[in-house]
Amino acid sequence: MLADDDSNADAASCEKQQKLAGERSYAVHLTSASGEVITFQVLEPTAIDCVQGHPLVFHGHGFGGQRITDPAGTIVERLLANGYAVISIDQRGFHDSSGTVRVMDPNFEGRDLLQILDWAETHLDYLAHDLQDDGSYNLAAGATGGSYGGMYQLLMHNLDPAHRLDVLTPDITPNDLRFSLSPHGTIKSAWALLLVAGGEAGANQPLLQGLDPAIKETLLRGATFNVIHEGALPFFYYHSAKYFLDALPAEQQQPMSFLTAPLAGGLEYDFPAHSPAPVDILFSQGIRDTLFNFNEAWANYQGYRALGGDVRLMTHESGHILPSIQSLLDQLGPLTQITGPLQDLVNSLGLTLPDLQQQAGLAQCGELSQQDAVVAFLNEKLHPAQAQTLPDPVLSAVDRLRDQVCLSLADGQALWVNPDRVADQNRVPTAIAQTLVPVPNGLTGLTSLVAPVFIPLPDVLGKDDTLAGIGQLDVTLSLPLPFNVPNDCEAVSALPAELPITGCDAIIYVGWGARKGMAAPRLIDDQITPLRGLGQHQVDMVGVAEKLADDEQLGLLVYGYHLQYLSSVSRDLLVPAVAIKGTVSVPVN
Repeated sequence: MLADDDSNADAASCEKQQKLAGERSYAVHLTSASGEVITFQVLEPTAIDCVQGHPLVFHGHGFGGQRITDPAGTIVERLLANGYAVISIDQRGFHDSSGTVRVMDPNFEGRDLLQILDWAETHLDYLAHDLQDDGSYNLAAGATGGSYGGMYQLLMHNLDPAHRLDVLTPDITPNDLRFSLSPHGTIKSAWALLLVAGGEAGANQPLLQGLDPAIKETLLRGATFNVIHEGALPFFYYHSAKYFLDALPAEQQQPMSFLTAPLAGGLEYDFPAHSPAPVDILFSQGIRDTLFNFNEAWANYQGYRALGGDVRLMTHESGHILPSIQSLLDQLGPLTQITGPLQDLVNSLGLTLPDLQQQAGLAQCGELSQQDAVVAFLNEKLHPAQAQTLPDPVLSAVDRLRDQVCLSLADGQALWVNPDRVADQNRVPTAIAQTLVPVPNGLTGLTSLVAPVFIPLPDVLGKDDTLAGIGQLDVTLSLPLPFNVPNDCEAVSALPAELPITGCDAIIYVGWGARKGMAAPRLIDDQITPLRGLGQHQVDMVGVAEKLADDEQLGLLVYGYHLQYLSSVSRDLLVPAVAIKGTVSVPVN
């Protein structure tokens, strides 16, 4: 086992009165509770202040990334200039930290994070501390990062019994990994593919270790049977902020089950689900993010705000944006057996595959830069002695987030709304007439690539209205006339979920659409909501925010197949098409 690293022996120290000019950047290597190497980078502020001290900010990378060692051009450079000490972490399994990647498992990554936090408190004697209500002092600390670099912040706070983190700034991060990876039981297979590729590429030991056996098994079984198996769902739930926010008793937690359990290990709930302590958080989220969409940020915002902290939310035009379809298909490997016929069909029609998404926009809400907001929020909460003055419009906008949510409409455009105008008071129920054109299902659903079904929603949006927030579907999927529901459906429903081919297992995707005249409609904010199975569905749609042009008509866009879900096409042999009927609650502001 590796001994605790002593590379900071000649680093800045107020007690030793040495190296007080600061500015050192050095790596630290610890041995984790699981016997693996934990690596992180300590970046010292300039000119160590031994009187007032320096608040500490943790930084975490995205999935497949690595710690920052050279701060030039990054947010870490700005934090150092504002007088913070920074620790940038190689998360378990990535770059110089060893072990398999468990995706923020409290039993593994969680314990590593607490060990790093303990190390910082005992080894960096120039850190600032806050006076507590009981007269004691607690570390003045915050955290920043996006995606995987947002997950670690919430996990570190949720697990720390001393509540040492005062402020969090997670960007584009999830609430519930079950929903992120398989909303309503339908696997985001395009994203699953990219996460495997990115995770293995950035791993400490690609292929030899990389993603944990439990995760590899989940993805392999998912690709084979078109569903995430039941035993994997509790695994991803335990790794989510929602596990702690729900705070369910131990007897209500479901067992984790994998064929690779002897290899994976650690499939117990070592940490009970308890309600987290209040903490100040600035959540930011890409409104066009298709991996961790706006609904995840909204759930986090509501959950942590209910605990009593100062919790704020803004969106922007960046986030997890899928690459070009050809870039994605080039990474498919054996999955080309599934998507090859799709390409052949499109080519035979003389067509080209559409882009998965539009290119990312700016990471700002209107004129408010996400990075400026993070620095302003950290400074407001941690009071670094060398805090730089930010422009008044930035400070004013960040302060406005106390009571309102900033929804990005487009680069440079934003809508400010009260929280009850996101998914509550702004919903306008609207009837959906049964579609005259059925939505193709299964392999025939591939025609949706070029001809999705557009269902007009006339007279819902006025000239001054904006489509903004989270809508809701209350619809029934049925066989179109003159067909009847197959008699075999009841028998099929009793079969195991993991079958490579199924029946009565319709899959469609619903999004908001805008159409000019009889031109092809466009999908708003690239967001779609999957519906799986015949019968009634009452689900929230993915949140969007966009001002339609005066000559555009609002409607629902319904697909039997969508490239965002790549291999997640219905394998139903009994249902050739479905009809949709019911109501949709349109988010109007």
